[in-house]
Amino acid sequence: MYLTESKKYLKDYPEITKDFRGCNDEQIVALESLLNVKIPEAYKEFLRWFGLKGGQIMRGSDFYYRYLIGEAYEDYIEEGIYNEDVSLKKFAIELLDEYGFDGEKLLEDAIVIMSHQGTAYQYIKLDGSENPKVYMFAEQGDWLKNGPMVWAESFSDYMVNMLKQNIDSLKHIGYLK
Repeated sequence: MYLTESKKYLKDYPEITKDFRGCNDEQIVALESLLNVKIPEAYKEFLRWFGLKGGQIMRGSDFYYRYLIGEAYEDYIEEGIYNEDVSLKKFAIELLDEYGFDGEKLLEDAIVIMSHQGTAYQYIKLDGSENPKVYMFAEQGDWLKNGPMVWAESFSDYMVNMLKQNIDSLKHIGYLK
């Protein structure tokens, strides 16, 4: 429904979508419980589509379910690198605080949906919209002066743009024609 344009765009790339794995309803309910939020419908649609695994899409970024629930960081906890709270939100708050922004306040009522190597975070605000804006903060440029900024006017716009950027990158390196 919300991601129709994204799905239509990726129909031309079956070699990409063959690796997609989505979350089931139980996993989504578990995520809502863990985060203590009601996930907007557009984001749920993404989770069901390829929230577990997206093949080459967003490779190198913490973007999928196992990062959202902290499972991906369990080895770091066992090795004593991280304490028990390994949520993307915690890491985003720490980065914002490091640069003089009130991370707790900025990410109140938010779901952090992506981390790129701990230097950039994207999140959606839980403002009642089923297709919320996506915000971004990165450890560079204007973000350091201005703080988080709107990255996309809706989650559905974000998905289209993110997929196009990823496909363009995969073409550039010769993975796709």
